[in-house]
Amino acid sequence: MKSILSTLVIMFIMCTTTYAQHEVKSDKYKIAFITTEKLKQYETEAETVLGYENSNYAVDIEIFSISEQPKTFISSQKAGAVQTAKSLGLEDAALGGKIPQIPNAYYAIAYEVYEGERNPVFVIAALNKKLGVAYEATVYCYNNNLGEGQKIAESFRLLD
Repeated sequence: MKSILSTLVIMFIMCTTTYAQHEVKSDKYKIAFITTEKLKQYETEAETVLGYENSNYAVDIEIFSISEQPKTFISSQKAGAVQTAKSLGLEDAALGGKIPQIPNAYYAIAYEVYEGERNPVFVIAALNKKLGVAYEATVYCYNNNLGEGQKIAESFRLLD
C-alpha cells in the first residue's frame, strides 16, 4: 500500500511538472503568451523590445506604432508575418497559421542558420488597434521542437 501511494505521488509530480504552464505578460503593452518552460526576461537595447529566453527557446516582441508599419502589414498580417520573417534574414519563410486569440493575427514559419545549425523560428504579426500598436514577435526554437514553438506562437493573446 505504501509503495502504491509513493508511486502515485511520483507520477503526479512528474505529470504536473511536464505540463506546467508559464504565462509571460506585459501589462504595459497588453500582450501575453504561454510556455511549458520557464523563460527569463533579459534586457534589450530598446524599451519597445521585450525579450525572454532559456537554452531551448527565445521569444522577442517588438512593439511599433501602427503608423510606422507598411500599408501591406496593416492590411494583411498574413503578408506581414512572412515579410517580417524575410526582412529578418530568415530562410524559407512561409505562412504557418492563424493566432487564434488575436483577430487577424498570423504567424510564419522560417529558419535561422546559426553556427551550422538550422533552427525553426515562428514570426508573429499582430495589431492592437485599441492601443494603436503593431507587434512583431519571434519564437526561436533552439531545440528544433516545432510543436512547442507552434504552441507558444498560437498562445499569444491581447490583454484588456
